Amino acid sequence: MAAAVNATMSGRRREGAPARKREEKLAASLDERIAASRPSLSPAEDRVATFLDQHREEAVFLSAVDIARQLETSDATVIRAVQSLGYSGLPALKSELQDALRTRATPTLRLGRSIEDLGDDPAVVLEHVLATEMQLLQDARETLRGADFAKALRLLGGAQRVVIQGLGPNAPLGEYFAARLRRMRRPAVAVGARGQALADALIDMRRGDVVIVIAYDRSSPEAELTLERARELKLPSILITDTLGLALDGQFTVALSARRAGGGMFHLSAMTIVVLDALLFGLAGQDRAAALAAAEELGELRARIDKRALGGTE
Repeated sequence: MAAAVNATMSGRRREGAPARKREEKLAASLDERIAASRPSLSPAEDRVATFLDQHREEAVFLSAVDIARQLETSDATVIRAVQSLGYSGLPALKSELQDALRTRATPTLRLGRSIEDLGDDPAVVLEHVLATEMQLLQDARETLRGADFAKALRLLGGAQRVVIQGLGPNAPLGEYFAARLRRMRRPAVAVGARGQALADALIDMRRGDVVIVIAYDRSSPEAELTLERARELKLPSILITDTLGLALDGQFTVALSARRAGGGMFHLSAMTIVVLDALLFGLAGQDRAAALAAAEELGELRARIDKRALGGTE
């Protein structure tokens, strides 16, 4: 089954990628496996994958028959779904879940915890968010590889312009990053368009650009088309993600993977900002004199604006 997942995606991969894909899948997390395998799962297998994702603590203690009973399906379907995710069987998956749960300080740090679980006590909500973000920052020490970060900095350092694409809540984060780059006198543009409107941004991409795509949980046509356009123009690309590094393997130059918490309208965005800020500080460190000069000039311009606003003259 795992080979079938690779086969469905092989059209987008470089030669030799399927074998590498299988090797990477063996070391991938459950989140990455689900994201990579969803396109090839049957509806019943997808329900099993969703259950495993949302009930990790419970799944550790359940048999295939128990899971099948809860989902009103067969235990054979459960086993097929687990194997489609790249595991040898349910025991291998449960072993991984046990290891992952042991690394969590408390059950309250479970990333999938719902709003209903938190209740309406402000102190509980604040503590949960702070504890979750602290745990995610700690996890990032494992998932954000230094070599990948250094490679991303090299690409950005040589860019004539940075194009950063993100949808929904990620669009303002792209605008934030582009604005900070422009303050450093580095040309940058943020792209948050959907559907046909994306064509204007795609046709504007040019030689010398470095493309950044922010994409989490599930890929989007816009993210994939932006990466596709970058490959057509032979532009380097950086993927900022949590679980899509495996699913989009071969479609980007380097990925910076760091988990974020929650989903939908209630996801937490601090981890994304941390990655973007780290890139900004890294770029400033590459040319400190230029960064300091840009900051000084920005301060002078702001002072002139303030003076003019107060009715002063030059």
